[in-house]
Formats: sequence, C-alpha cells, structure tokens
Amino acid sequence: MTYPDVPISPNSTPETSLPFPSLEGETLLAYNTLVSTLYRCLHDNAGFQPFFDSFQQHFKALQGGILGLSTNPQRMVYGWTFGYPEGFEEWYINSDLPERDEALTRYVQLPPRQFDSFLRGDTSRTILDILGPKSRAWAEQVGMGDSAGMLVTRKSGTNVVFMANRHKEFGPYSADELLQMNLLAPHIENAVALHMKLYETRSDNQSLAMALNHVKKPIIVFNALGNIAQVNDAALTLLDKSKGLSISGNPISGNQQLQSADSRITRKLQDAITTCIVHSHKGLLSPQTVFAISRGERIAVCLTPLIAESAENNGVLAELFGFDASLDPDLPRLQRLFQCTPAEAAVAADLTEGLSATEIADRKQISIHTARQHIKNLLAKNGYRKQTELVSKLVRALG
Repeated sequence: MTYPDVPISPNSTPETSLPFPSLEGETLLAYNTLVSTLYRCLHDNAGFQPFFDSFQQHFKALQGGILGLSTNPQRMVYGWTFGYPEGFEEWYINSDLPERDEALTRYVQLPPRQFDSFLRGDTSRTILDILGPKSRAWAEQVGMGDSAGMLVTRKSGTNVVFMANRHKEFGPYSADELLQMNLLAPHIENAVALHMKLYETRSDNQSLAMALNHVKKPIIVFNALGNIAQVNDAALTLLDKSKGLSISGNPISGNQQLQSADSRITRKLQDAITTCIVHSHKGLLSPQTVFAISRGERIAVCLTPLIAESAENNGVLAELFGFDASLDPDLPRLQRLFQCTPAEAAVAADLTEGLSATEIADRKQISIHTARQHIKNLLAKNGYRKQTELVSKLVRALG
C-alpha cells in the first residue's frame, strides 16, 4: 500500500521514495525527543511506556501499542499497549476480534517500516465509514477519529505491528504527521528488534534451569514473547506421560510453545499466556488457569505474570497440576481451607474442573443465580476480587 499522489519510479521502493519533511524548530526538537526516548527504553525498566507517553503527546494519540500477531489465525500473542481502559486487553485477547480487526489486517499488509492511516488527512470522511460493525461499535464508544500503523517486522510466523488510534476531536492524522511517523519507522524497527534480542538471550539462563530443577513440582517459564524459556525435569516427566499436553517447536530457534491435542485448549492456553504477558508489563499479578482434559486425564495450568526489575525479563510462570479424573475431590479439605459450607465446597470442586457457573448449575440442577451466589460467597469469605484468583488458589489447594 502506498500513499496517494506520491510518484514512485519503477526502480525504487516505497520506503526510499517517500518525501520526508524538513523538520525545524519545535518539531525537530520534539522528533529528537521521541527518538532518544525510544532508545532509552532499551535501558529503562518500563518497557516501551516512556516512548508511548511521548508519542501519545506529540501525535495526540488516544491508544495503541506494539503487538505481536500470529498469522493463521491472526491472534495477539504478546504486546505492549497504552491508553486502553482496564480489562480491555484481556477481553480483546480472548475474543475473536483480532482475526477481523480491519486496522491490524491493513497494517500487516503494508511494506515494513511504512506508516499508513485510514483517512490519510481526508476530513470529508470518518473512520466509521470504513470499519466493519464490531470495530465500528468500539470506535464509536471511545470516540475514535483515525488510526495509523505500520508493520514493524515479520519473523518466525509472527507479524509485529505498531498502531496508534486517535480521538475524533483532533481530526485525522495529517500528511505531515504521517511523514514524521515514517522518519520514526526505522528507529521503531531497530528498538523492537533489540528488545526481542534481549528477550531471547536473557531467557537462555542455565542458572534458572538449575534452580527450577530443585523445585519438584512441574514448572514452565515463558519469556515476554510467549515462547518457552525453561522447563524443569518434573514438567518434562508430566508432559511425557500426558495424553493431551506437549511441547511443540524447535528448541534451537527458541520458538517452543505449550500445546494441547485439542486445538481449542491450545488457543485458550495461548490467550491466557498472552494475557499474563500484558499484565506483566502493567505490573499486575492477576493469574489465569487453563484446564486440559483428555481421556481421563485432567491437567490444570496455573499461569502467573512474572514482573522483573528489567522489562525484558518479564514473562509468565506456569505451574502444572495433574489430577486423576476418576477420583472425587476432597470436599472436607476445601471446607477447612476456604471456610465454606458443604454446598459451596461442592461448587468450588467444580471450579477446579474448569466448569463455568452455567455448567455448574446444569450439573447440580440448581439455578444459575444460586451457582453464582455460591461463587460470590467463596470470593467474599476468602478475600478474592476475581474468580480467576479463586480458581488458581483452589487448584493449588487440591493439586
């Protein structure tokens, strides 16, 4: 995709043919600040947030980020974001919207290091004229006026995209602003590539592997790109015996991932890992739990964000708990540990099998209201705000 009214000779590339502006005065100073802030992110412990803050102020951006996307289907597998309301990223990751997101689809089709926007300075239209129903509903809700983005790089089946939405009160991105973004484009590519190199090299930590092997329970550590950094011996033993869970990918290239024989569970695992990665960049320790159930085997994968002093060391800790699906849960133990009634303990046991409130109501032949009330009671009695926190503690208690 190229910009309108920009002549491109047959022997040139879009990247070298774009007419870059001559920056002067305050604009030049602001641009230099953006570049220096971007590269300073490689040394600070805040990830890309300082650069996002400067970019947001300079270009009057509403929200956006740097997103790593799988290619088939198009799913978010890691990322750094800014400007979104609390809980949005988790909802987005676990929805099917990334597969139909017009902005992401547009940007991954661009040549690398070339910014484009939906409106390209055209004030006669709005972005709502271009977006599909679901994206349009979100755009209307947040007051989006335009969106700009670029394909940062393609690597190992992953597209890395930078995108920045803008509020309608500031109008569409101008041609001059897009050209300024294109001056930034190679610097963004360099910074992202250097960040990824840090993630890949720092995850190759033999002392971490030795430390994990002193822990007798199965543990896997994922790096901030969603790939397996280390697996201890206990986890390898469990996975070797498992009928449903395994490790895929090449250990040499560093692209190993945890997968299930059931593609739906694999997707849930990846979404939960991605959610934890996003939470790690925001300093949130909210856990996720995914249940892999196959032929009498039930494995609970409890995922916790890892927050390090340096952002490149962020990641996800996965604890694997194997259950014999033929054995009944220890309800008296649940009653003692979680200060609950027999009925609440029975619901708690169902939660450790990965059942939702609706599924629990169906199994026990009770109303959905009653099932939800039992869950609310368990949360209140034990001081948890979210059901994900409760489920994680229940699994650890029985595992």
